[in-house]
Amino acid sequence: MSRWRVRPVEDADWDAAAEVWTAAHPHDPFSGPELKHQTQQQATWGYRHTALVAEAEGGATLGNTVLGSAVVGLGLLSQNPGMYHPQRFELEVAVRPEWQGQGVGAALWRELEGLLRGWNALSVRTLAREDHPLAPHFLTRRGFSPGKRYFTSALNLNQAFDETPFSPTETRLAALDVRVLSLAELREAGTPDLPRRLHALMSDVRQDVPRSEPATPLTFEVFNEAILNDSCLLPDAYLIAQAPNGDWLGQSTLFRSEASADLLTGLTGVTRDWRGQGVATLLKLHILRVAQALAVQRGGDVFLRTDNASDNAPMLAINDRFGFVRDPASVSWVLDLGANDQS
Repeated sequence: MSRWRVRPVEDADWDAAAEVWTAAHPHDPFSGPELKHQTQQQATWGYRHTALVAEAEGGATLGNTVLGSAVVGLGLLSQNPGMYHPQRFELEVAVRPEWQGQGVGAALWRELEGLLRGWNALSVRTLAREDHPLAPHFLTRRGFSPGKRYFTSALNLNQAFDETPFSPTETRLAALDVRVLSLAELREAGTPDLPRRLHALMSDVRQDVPRSEPATPLTFEVFNEAILNDSCLLPDAYLIAQAPNGDWLGQSTLFRSEASADLLTGLTGVTRDWRGQGVATLLKLHILRVAQALAVQRGGDVFLRTDNASDNAPMLAINDRFGFVRDPASVSWVLDLGANDQS
């Protein structure tokens, strides 16, 4: 019979923990240092959090194979700065595919649920692919309820891309003297008060993004550390749309993990006064050009990935026009822990 123990993550575990996560979520990869940094950020911001691993002890068996000690599962509790509430948490559980269905996830959840109840948590929320063979049943059995759906979409950057349908939008906005500038260019130009201006723009355009919990403001500290100084951010692909008077109209960002050649878009958003005029399409077009250039450097199949709530119809329509192919939806599941709100 398989045996494992659940314990707090140690410094020597991060690479193995990241391998577990990436094996279970291949389209959302992390390296060990990235996963460690993400957890350390929670401590920096004063949030309650934990990281646990499930370790198969020496002599555990997988089929007819006897294994040595190995990290086979990962459990994380965190708090989302963009939807912050002191008694609401986010849950992430990953189990190596070959160990799924053997009770590893259940063992992790028992420890994590105990922590949540000790913290007087009101609720905990997690994402699970609707086509996962085990996760929906696992969550339903433990009292979680499904809610908002999200789509991750991917575009193969090594396939030929026809820009012709987007030329009229680009020409029209060029005639209005709308320019697209990168973070690298803005830094090179010595743009005054650049971090604060970028924070203000992000705070503006994220107000109406559909999400599973009410939005809360991102502090400058969180923005500066989690986005602007993220080691995965590509400064040549943090793009700003600028009006003739110098006002900033919108933004789009691009990230890349050490664990994968694929690229991930961050928030694409436009200020309310400029929505519906093609600015988001223009930003996506420029992001795609940068991404294709990076893909050529890498060689092999490289995908550009993005994710959107299923009710974000305008952005989904833009992605569809660019040829992004949707994966099966991920569902946001929430467990009401029945605590009294003490906030």
